[in-house]
Amino acid sequence: MIHSTKRKISIFVVAVLLIFTAISEAGSGAIILNPTQQEPSDLRVYQNAYVKISNTFNSALYDLTVIEFPSEKRVLSIADFQSGQSFEMSFSKAGEYKICYSSESDTRTCLLLDVLKAEMI
Repeated sequence: MIHSTKRKISIFVVAVLLIFTAISEAGSGAIILNPTQQEPSDLRVYQNAYVKISNTFNSALYDLTVIEFPSEKRVLSIADFQSGQSFEMSFSKAGEYKICYSSESDTRTCLLLDVLKAEMI
């Protein structure tokens, strides 16, 4: 009886550690649109989890679009995204997405976002 309880507790602890390991694979839930402040490997989130997208540039960003990749289906479009602004969104479909925007210098930048399917372990 005591061995059974210890075994159940050990299995529970291992399951919790596996869940935290799986959760740590995805990013922090925040995407900074300034590539000098964001590591590309951090651009991973889980489907249906909210992610905060922020403009940390000192100027506005233009034609911000979130595009499902490779279908090129537009998920979101913002014409004028001011410095310091942010918004939250979630992705109902797992897969790859591009977040593209233009700066004042008309340079078009695209970041790749990997939306991971949340699975029970």
